[in-house]
Amino acid sequence: MNVSADLLSIPVGKRIVFLGDSITENGTYIRDLDAFFLKHLPQHRLEWINLGVSSETAAGTSEASHPFPRPCVHERLERALQESKPDWVFICYGMNDGIYHPYTAERFEVYREGMCRAAEKVRQAGARLIWMTPPPFDISSVNGEVQPDGAEDYSFDKPFIKYNEVLGRYATWVREYADEQGETVVDIRKPLMELIGTKREANSDYRYGDGIHPEEDGHWVIARTTLSTVFHIELERSPEWAVQSQGAFIHRVEERRALLNAAWREHVGHSNPNKLDALPLPEALERAERMLPAIYQEAEREGGTEAAVVTESWKGYSRVDFYHVGRECVLVAPKTAAPGRPWIWRCEFFDAFADADMALLEQGWHLAYFRISNLYGCSYAVEQMEGFRSMLTTKFDLNAKPVLFGFSRGGLYALRYAAMFPQNVAAMYLDAPVVDIRSWPGGAGAGLGSAEEWKDCLSVYRVTDEEKSVQSEEQGQDEDPFAEEPRIPAEVTERLLKQLAAPAEAGVPILLVSGDADRHVPFPENGAVLKRTYNALGGRIDTILKPGGDHHPHSLPDVRPIVEFILSQALK
Repeated sequence: MNVSADLLSIPVGKRIVFLGDSITENGTYIRDLDAFFLKHLPQHRLEWINLGVSSETAAGTSEASHPFPRPCVHERLERALQESKPDWVFICYGMNDGIYHPYTAERFEVYREGMCRAAEKVRQAGARLIWMTPPPFDISSVNGEVQPDGAEDYSFDKPFIKYNEVLGRYATWVREYADEQGETVVDIRKPLMELIGTKREANSDYRYGDGIHPEEDGHWVIARTTLSTVFHIELERSPEWAVQSQGAFIHRVEERRALLNAAWREHVGHSNPNKLDALPLPEALERAERMLPAIYQEAEREGGTEAAVVTESWKGYSRVDFYHVGRECVLVAPKTAAPGRPWIWRCEFFDAFADADMALLEQGWHLAYFRISNLYGCSYAVEQMEGFRSMLTTKFDLNAKPVLFGFSRGGLYALRYAAMFPQNVAAMYLDAPVVDIRSWPGGAGAGLGSAEEWKDCLSVYRVTDEEKSVQSEEQGQDEDPFAEEPRIPAEVTERLLKQLAAPAEAGVPILLVSGDADRHVPFPENGAVLKRTYNALGGRIDTILKPGGDHHPHSLPDVRPIVEFILSQALK
């Protein structure tokens, strides 16, 4: 299989071009991406260039009743690439290419050929191509008169009633073709359809814009999905500035984006008869640069880079939500901190099966979480984790050595962190932990994980499931214990097990809790291997095996053995 060449580390500087139709021209999701980096990752100066044009297609198709022949990206693509000189190019077409008609093989072939031709031009320009699936078409929100199969004609104003199914076929091809090419695809269709379903379940009158163009909440979904897929930043919170355009910060970002969008659109040129009032591009670029200090100033007023966005009560305790290096964080404080200010580090699944967390909070422990989901404990994730730990110990005066709680895949994060930074770990409580990625998510064929998770896991580790070498992770300094990266999944696990000698020698104790009938993360392939290895290395690992226990529920009905282990071992 081809392994994506995505960089895990967030680039410091890139020129990123977006090609697409009216949804891209609207550009709210690009505004959101720009705003997120300006607010939370200001050291990463990414240049976002919006070259979307309303009504445009990649196929060159146009319905007879359209007010003017639809623009085609191929009329301007070479000039767009020449003028923008992009490092990355996002491409999103399909909504207009099917011209709101029923599916035909002939029309689809024109779309496919147009997309492939555009992709090849991007590749020839030396840019990284990032595909975006066509978004959904929501028939319940359409303003026009929908048409059944067999109607005389179809158009934007009179769309085919099952046009969303047509777009679904186009989206499937985009995903499959991008995968064949080993290129990244941002699937915006699925999360947008989930948004529509969730909103309509809560309110049957919910309208998804005009059925084609999403509102701000939909654009945030596109931005959030892009952050996840391309930048490996997982977010659950929806900032008010994104979904409600509240605050001076986002208004200034929006003003700057409108200036740049218009200048770039008209500088490159297009055949849409509707032109925008735009400054000459050099003047617009200069003015946009002068706007940045005020934007950074407003961002600082609204909390700064590591903005604490929510302060609330969590199960009766004070909780603060904030960001660190663009990632979501949670810190829950006890009513009175215990001596030494100890803390629990939930490596994944905050607030899941949290009885032991609560018991320790009651005894004065802090509880922290740092969202590094879907990085599978790779070396890059571990380096991010160490930055988080260092920040907490400095900013919040917490103990330098936390106790790691590793539930399921969180166990993999905990083990990888302890292997690289054993001096910074007091103890580990691992509950049904993943130890071997071949078991989970690699056991997708046996129902353990999914094929998509396995593909993602291979990508972040830079390994292949074939017996051949591929590009490794970016290597660190010579003293990095993971500097010599593996080539295949077996080597990932072998290397981890060898590196566990470091926490064993450092005296890091482990409490292992697992069910012996776990169907998702089988104990013989994971917990048993960990126990055997850690014992052989001279480390302490206490095991509580639950007879007949499956993966869920985690923890124990009575968490006293867990709490007692932590209290007796962690603060020695």
